[in-house]
Amino acid sequence: MNSLGIYFGIKDINLVETSGKKIVNNIRLPHPTNSGMAELEEKVPADIKLIALLKDTFRTYRIKADEAAICIAGQDLVIRTFEIPLIPQNELKGVVSFEVKKYIPFKLEELDYDFQVLYNSKNKTSLVLFVGIKKEILNNYISIFKQLNLKVSVLEYSAFSVLRFLKLSGINDGGVKGSLCFDLAHEDEANFTVFENGFSLFSRDFMLTGEPTGFEQMAEGDRIQRLEKLKNEIKISLDYYKRKFPEKDIKEIIAVSDKESQQELGGFFAESSIPAKFVEIQKVLGKDTVYSAVLVKSFAASLFKLAPLKIKINLVEAKLKAAKAVLVPGRPQVSLLEGLKLDFRFIIMGIFICVAVFGYGLMRIRPIKEEITSIKNSRVKIASVPQDDSIEQLSEIGAQYSKKIAALNSLVKNQMYATYPLNAVPPALPRGVWLNSFNFNQKGASGPELVLNGKVYLADSEKEVEAVNVFTMNLKKDPVFAKHFNEININSIDRLSEQDKSVLVFTIICRNTPERN
Repeated sequence: MNSLGIYFGIKDINLVETSGKKIVNNIRLPHPTNSGMAELEEKVPADIKLIALLKDTFRTYRIKADEAAICIAGQDLVIRTFEIPLIPQNELKGVVSFEVKKYIPFKLEELDYDFQVLYNSKNKTSLVLFVGIKKEILNNYISIFKQLNLKVSVLEYSAFSVLRFLKLSGINDGGVKGSLCFDLAHEDEANFTVFENGFSLFSRDFMLTGEPTGFEQMAEGDRIQRLEKLKNEIKISLDYYKRKFPEKDIKEIIAVSDKESQQELGGFFAESSIPAKFVEIQKVLGKDTVYSAVLVKSFAASLFKLAPLKIKINLVEAKLKAAKAVLVPGRPQVSLLEGLKLDFRFIIMGIFICVAVFGYGLMRIRPIKEEITSIKNSRVKIASVPQDDSIEQLSEIGAQYSKKIAALNSLVKNQMYATYPLNAVPPALPRGVWLNSFNFNQKGASGPELVLNGKVYLADSEKEVEAVNVFTMNLKKDPVFAKHFNEININSIDRLSEQDKSVLVFTIICRNTPERN
């Protein structure tokens, strides 16, 4: 059975479907909240856009997984390590809850969290690794995948996924070592982690990019600038770690990066007192795989069952355990009648009072019933209306006819014929652009909607994107088309390989929003 790993990064979402340790699908998507998609409909919540994007991706790539492993960026998590004295196991959770309040800027009750303890019998202390996430964020992830009919098996910190990638590459985790994962070509967080025998002692995340780059290539000057920033961030991380753990010296740093960066960082690590080793990426991911940090993290997440870590923190399981703990085990129910002695004299008196009240009520309503019967017998008989219907039933029938009349009026007055605007589409197509399909919806929530699905091939990615923009502008300039659709926007742009050619695939959504007319 295939496994699915999904990494929610700073700017991108990466999905990796694996069979064994082989990549079946590697799909990189722009995050709806950080891409042009967010401007299409400001009223649509981000999670709704994300669900639609993932559903379309699963359908396009025929992903059949029924469960997923999620790893997320450190910006959505609270990760802390701190020491506590050795205490009994039954008191551990209470002490950790009390101690962690010193290190977080909000209430512990707002978090779903999990922790793991590393015992040190030599100095009689325990090192606690604490990972938490705001409840609304975790609930949102679980809700999204529930609507996708996917079970979330694990939700973990992306730096821990990097540690799993090191394990898949055959790196020995014995002793005190550091891991570094970064990507100079794309805007995503870099992860620096120090671990001892597979247990995380320290972790730090930082950004190397200032402006969003998306899928665009990076200028050489930008690369040099980011490389220098990376070196400074490594120095800061090492200094901070040494202050926190002065007795635990790092023996080696294992770096996960592209080959070009390995050559550029070789001299930097040579000058450092800590030796560095670079992971051979393609031995793990495959010879033809192009490196990216988001691919590494999502690939490692998909193999969480094949390569378990010594870090056993799982926020999804922790949430379920916390929910079960709230439910109090079944306790004997105390009956309200327990110990009550019945007196039949009071029972008989109660029955008599109830019968008397009921009989008096029947006497009071009898004249009213007779008057209602008389009115019904005297009213005009209509074949389509039952004679015994009440005023409420008659009102309901009238409302049903009113709805039918309104629907017929809407069909006559508001009918839109798609042939007129569609005549404008062929002249608007630039060279190299063609349509695969279109979908016209007359009864959309926001008015008529036309979805155009097409492809572009010009052997030049920039010209292909420009052609899609030209096509959009041509539609907007056409007076007939613009009359019927006042919102014309590019919904998505992607690439597919067809017959050894890289073809740009696009979707344009045209709407006629009444409030903008």
